[in-house]
Amino acid sequence: MSAKFAFLLLFISPLALAEDCYTADAGSGEVMFRVTQSGAPFSGTFRKFNGELCFDKGRLLRIEATLDPASIDSGLPELDVILKDKEFFAVREFPRVRFSSSSAQSKGDTHTLRGTLEIKGVKRETDISLRTQGSGSKLTITGNLTLDRLQYGVGTGEWSNTQWLGAEVQLSVKAALTPRK
Repeated sequence: MSAKFAFLLLFISPLALAEDCYTADAGSGEVMFRVTQSGAPFSGTFRKFNGELCFDKGRLLRIEATLDPASIDSGLPELDVILKDKEFFAVREFPRVRFSSSSAQSKGDTHTLRGTLEIKGVKRETDISLRTQGSGSKLTITGNLTLDRLQYGVGTGEWSNTQWLGAEVQLSVKAALTPRK
């Protein structure tokens, strides 16, 4: 049994060693959101997020990322309380928003990832576009995602009326990446 295991390691280990993995966290960037409220643009940030991105020769292979919806900062503390409640993010029941890639395509420094985005327990397949800049320990990543908040149950009840709060939410991320040791 151990000989078979050692034989498998000969093939698996070089693949694992070929990957360069990096971490991203809130201390090195930001996740911003933009939505239309009463016909005017409204934006804010999520203060806590993290992720792991793995590359092979500059080609992005996969990403696992989370953000803490309780860290939302709209600039209006009374609104933040509403956004954390059950009609929006229900942060007590759903403390994380997650994205896990299932495939990736790279063209130079532009990467398109397909994966599962989970918000409030609702999982949907989506594509995220990311761009890398730099190399080695000086690598940064930026990206954008547009989603329909209603598909994830964000903004229910009176908040589901898109006349007052748009359904389309734009997310943008920017972070420095730290090589994982």
